[in-house]
Parts: sequence; C-alpha cells; structure tokens
Amino acid sequence: MPLPVVLLNGIMMTADSWTSHTRALSESRRVITLDFRGQLRNLMPGPFELQQHVDDLLALLDELGIERADFVGTSYGGEVGMLFALAHPERVESLAVIACVSHIEPPLRQAVELWRDTALNAPDQLFDVTAPYNYSPAFLTEAVRTAGRERVRRFPPEFFPAFAALCDAAVTLNITDRLHEIQAPTLVIAAEHDRLKPLPYSETIASRIPNARLEVIPDSGHAVVIEKANAVIALLLDWLSRRSP
Repeated sequence: MPLPVVLLNGIMMTADSWTSHTRALSESRRVITLDFRGQLRNLMPGPFELQQHVDDLLALLDELGIERADFVGTSYGGEVGMLFALAHPERVESLAVIACVSHIEPPLRQAVELWRDTALNAPDQLFDVTAPYNYSPAFLTEAVRTAGRERVRRFPPEFFPAFAALCDAAVTLNITDRLHEIQAPTLVIAAEHDRLKPLPYSETIASRIPNARLEVIPDSGHAVVIEKANAVIALLLDWLSRRSP
C-alpha cells in the first residue's frame, strides 16, 4: 500500500492552502496536512523554535500510527522537512522541498525582519508588505491584492504576534553544512522569479543532498504552490509515483 504524504506549510499558509494539491494527491495516497504551532489553526503564543515543529511532527506521526511517509514542504515547511529528515531519517521515504533555503543570507534576513516588524506594528499592512516578495508581478493583480488584504483583515489579533514569533524562528535556520547527511531521495523545486528565496538557494540544496533532483518552474514568484499549482502538482505526482511501494 502506498505510504502517506505529509504536506508542510509555508509560514503564512494554512492546511487549506493545499486544497488543489490534496485533491490530486489523495486519489492515490493518504494525505496529511497540519498547521504548525503559531499558524492560523494552531495559534498559541511564542516564542517558537524550529525544533519544536520537528518534535510536533514526530508526535503527530506517532499518534496517527505512521511509521514512514513521503514529505512535501514549501518554504518554511520544506525547511522543517529537511530538519525532520536530519533528525529522523528512518521516518522519511522521500522529501520534496519547494522554494526553500538551508541558511539565511542578509537580504532574506532583512525581508523576514520587515515582515516581523509589520506584523507587530502595522498588521493591517501585512499583505501589502509581504505580497511583492511572495508573488510575481504578473500574478499580483489588483484582484489578488484585494482578496489578500481581506483575508489578512479577518485574521484574529492573536495571529500577528504568533506570525512574528515564527519569523524569529525562521531566521535561525543554518543547515547547509549538514545537507549531505540527508539520506532520503529529494526533489528540489525552485521558482524562476523567486524574490524572497532566489534560485541559488535551491541550487545549493540540490548540489549538497545526495540523490537530489532540481526542477525550476518558470514565470513564478516565491509562492509557486499557489501561482503554479498545476505545475507543482504534476511534478509531485511524477516524483511520488516513482517512490513508495
């Protein structure tokens, strides 16, 4: 029987953000989605550490009786996925990391700190501040902006300090020198026009993980799982069809 697939959110996502992917993958797999502590459906006060997400993920798999799974994560979630693969290699059949980094360089740190400060001091501006980093100009139409502002407007007040705490956790990532320890076959997906986590980050990950494969999706910004959902789904279906028994 095919192994389950676990989908791991980007920092501003929720489990609902994977609706299209879940629909496609669930035709042949059991699909597990979750919100990390501090995300919209799992709000709690920070501070948070990346290791807490790894521990939470392990506890969830144990609770569900899942000994081994394929993992797919985008951005923050993919980075948690790599940490999980380092900590618990026996639980990871394969790994797909989308628009990820393995360490933090100054431009990325500055962007994340801007997001953090906006969430704490001007939460009504959070979508407008983050959107140019997340989406390509072609995708970021006025309709997308309007919908995004409305979505953020509906977030409860507790969301914003929790998001800021997630930003603090994100900038602690530093695993480039350990990537060679990841044993699982790994698909690395990058977005051609990713302003937040540009292509060289993905190239570093793919070059240092043994048995890694790099795919670049054209004409997309960082939120490639949203902008180019069908392209991401096609890559994942092909990748997963070759993996689990």
